[in-house]
Amino acid sequence: MTRSFRMIPAHGGEIVPGRLSDHIAALLAGIRDGKPHPVQLDLDITMACASACTFCFSAGYRSVGGSGLHLSWPALERTLRSAAGMGVRVVRFDGGGDPLVSPHFAAAVDLCRQLGLTSAVLTAGDLLRPELLLTLVRACTYVRVSLNAATDKTRMLLHRTPRLGVTSLLRMLAELDRLRRAEYGPDPLAVMPLGGTSMVHPTNVAEMYAIAAAAKTAGLDHVSFRVVLGDRLRVAFTAEQEDNYHLQVDRIRTELVDDEFQAFFPTRSLTDTGYVPREYFSTCLASTHRALVEVGSSPSEPALVPCGRYRGQGFSGGAEGTVFGRMTDDGGLDDIWWTPRMTSLVQQFPGACGDCIDRSANIMFNGIHEALTADRDTAFFRFAGP
Repeated sequence: MTRSFRMIPAHGGEIVPGRLSDHIAALLAGIRDGKPHPVQLDLDITMACASACTFCFSAGYRSVGGSGLHLSWPALERTLRSAAGMGVRVVRFDGGGDPLVSPHFAAAVDLCRQLGLTSAVLTAGDLLRPELLLTLVRACTYVRVSLNAATDKTRMLLHRTPRLGVTSLLRMLAELDRLRRAEYGPDPLAVMPLGGTSMVHPTNVAEMYAIAAAAKTAGLDHVSFRVVLGDRLRVAFTAEQEDNYHLQVDRIRTELVDDEFQAFFPTRSLTDTGYVPREYFSTCLASTHRALVEVGSSPSEPALVPCGRYRGQGFSGGAEGTVFGRMTDDGGLDDIWWTPRMTSLVQQFPGACGDCIDRSANIMFNGIHEALTADRDTAFFRFAGP
């Protein structure tokens, strides 16, 4: 028997807090029965937000959206239960608003725990509070907070309406770290990771090292720096700022990164507004490997959209052609998954997309899919190279 090794690009950001083995198993099951199996549910339970960030991608459609900002509890419950029944393993509370604004967020996290689903939340952190911290710890929820600043002045400039200053936010994160360590021991990363993100913006580029240092001191496991995407939000950096950026990246890597704290940086230019996806892959697996459900045209009608690039279409009632389906009455995710409408729309991607926010995830998923198509017994290993 001939054996060979092939390197496939990884994309850890879309795996955490899930397991790579679950993604591989789902892709293999899809090959076997001809129907994609979603592993992750990205659930936008609200369109409301406590911040008004200068780089917010959703401010436009939030201001002209539907009749309600929060998914109703019955809609949330049936979405989560149906997703669990379909084999979804991870629920990521994300979206056009901050999940913590939803009056049902804590109950939704607890339901995930009851259903055996791994949960994650992406938040600005302004609404973190002591009683909520305990709910997150009990559910082993991966919490990822948008830091974006090392000073209150910069946070105010970027978030514009923050409820918490930097010191208060870091104090809350440190308490969350203390609680998870008390519950799960001195090395809780595998059980309940904590992370931070920061957009790289002309306003905060000089604070990158301070942001990473503060994240480490507060007990976070990692910080991820991201570029601002989209022509509408395009930013520009001076030559001095670019130089400062590279100096701080080097300093973070040499002084802060260790076995207990990681930092991740953009592989693209700081002013890159997006990729043309068809130049990199021919099949969009991200749109079927992860289901994105957002508030629909009413609080009781969740909408399934292809990916983050099309967020807001279900809520605003805009271009219906980019909405996979809507859960009406007592319907769940399984009632609108892989319908003829969804199948037809998926076949148009990535050719119909002018850019892609899931490029690296798609490259990874397509690499795994190609290997499994050639040999269903393919084994996958993590390679820790230089």
